[in-house]
Amino acid sequence: MHINRLTKYGAVAAAALLLAYLAVANSLFEVPSLDFEVPSLPSLLPGQAQAPVVIDPYAHRYPTADSFLPHFKEVIRAPGLTIAECKLGCNWPDESKVNFQFGDDFDWAVKDRSNRELSGRRTQWHQFIQSKLIPFEPHADQFEGRGIVIVAGDSASMQRVRLVVRQLKRLKSTLPIEIHYYGDEIAFADVAEVTDMWHDIRFNNLAEDHNLMKTHTAKPFNPALPKVHLPNYSFKTAAVINSRFAEALLLDSDNIPVIDPEELFQSETYKEFGTIFWPDIARTRKQNPIWPITNTPCRMDEYEQESGQLLVDKKRFFYHLQLAAWLNNEHGDYYGGTLKEPGKMGGGFLLGDKDMFRFAWHALKTQYGRPARWVTSVGTISPNEEKKYCGHSFAQHHPDSHDGRVAFMHGGLLKSMDPRGMTYLRENLGGIYQVYKRSPYDQDKTYNTDITILMDGMEYYEDKPDDFVAHWCTRMFDVEAKPLADIIPGGFENTFEAIGGYWMANMTFQW
Repeated sequence: MHINRLTKYGAVAAAALLLAYLAVANSLFEVPSLDFEVPSLPSLLPGQAQAPVVIDPYAHRYPTADSFLPHFKEVIRAPGLTIAECKLGCNWPDESKVNFQFGDDFDWAVKDRSNRELSGRRTQWHQFIQSKLIPFEPHADQFEGRGIVIVAGDSASMQRVRLVVRQLKRLKSTLPIEIHYYGDEIAFADVAEVTDMWHDIRFNNLAEDHNLMKTHTAKPFNPALPKVHLPNYSFKTAAVINSRFAEALLLDSDNIPVIDPEELFQSETYKEFGTIFWPDIARTRKQNPIWPITNTPCRMDEYEQESGQLLVDKKRFFYHLQLAAWLNNEHGDYYGGTLKEPGKMGGGFLLGDKDMFRFAWHALKTQYGRPARWVTSVGTISPNEEKKYCGHSFAQHHPDSHDGRVAFMHGGLLKSMDPRGMTYLRENLGGIYQVYKRSPYDQDKTYNTDITILMDGMEYYEDKPDDFVAHWCTRMFDVEAKPLADIIPGGFENTFEAIGGYWMANMTFQW
């Protein structure tokens, strides 16, 4: 039985011109007061006739952020699409066989949002692009070089940063690193120890005034639930913009590189697009209001974005990043949703920062780079006759079609694993990195693999404690599990051991 990744009651736990563009394409933050003028979009001269709208499908090749300004003018002038027009872009024969991020019981999935509401939201971001962008040119000298940007701070995330740094050493990487945190969440001892581990690592407090873009810490879902907070989704967009790097690899603290990340900047995909957005496992429903808000027909050839890793050239896409941050932060309640009452999600339709990047690029009619391969699931296989697969990590690939190597091992669901279960797997079954599942159609972006996320109680765990907590697993059906060493020479278990990955087994509980 297929289960959507998020339902209304499970969310807390877990046109022709635009079509032509698509045919070619396969914190609340505060804007700082400025003592210089923000660049304005070109305007028509008095009496000048309205020219036809021309959307450049190759805008991603523009060399600088300011060279996009005439393009933005055309984007804003383009006729707005209705929700009905956007829905025509996707015609899955059987939606029950498609893995969607949000369930079909969300209000906007049951009943279309009004075109008046959607048009108003579209106008809202148009106005932001026209008048509230932080200009690039006065700040151009603040950004230089390439580097890794990680959002971390609390004790657990800093432990994961140590793993990343140790692995970068093993890979002989030389990229500098930045750790972005908020307020007083980071301990001095963590800063001192991690600083000594790497030749060039700096820390940036996103709460301080020197940041070009201000952001905020997580806030409660609802005043009635003061201890229930939204994740700090606002930090990633702010970290990329405030980073000193001109070209940044945004990396989650639980995402371990498998190859030297420097190679990705040399990839043909990155050279062409100046971005790489890696895929998640879910699709975006055709009813999702974000399609008409960004004036984009629904697309069947793309998955939602998985922002555990992201590559971007800020010199070219400084304004795109600001739109992503604006959607994510200033209007996060609308796009991301808020908890109206216990167990019930509001009207949100995007999951934090991860798709704000993708839809900012869609809104501004700019192609982004995508890996040739879809995500591969990595995890464990039960030793009993059932041979039940549990995927806890995403193996994301080098972006170029001729290079199928695994580039990252993102252990997003490992945080939900009971440490006692992790210890059992390590001591009795050879560890947690045993097998992988990869769709045989992983280079066909329109193919829908039967995949979802479910709970796993490790029924095979001998003498399992009564208070054992089940963890989340990716289930990929109708695909055979194979030894991980088939796609990563030597596998990944020894690497995970060598860099200290099993520190998590000593925790009481992580999730």
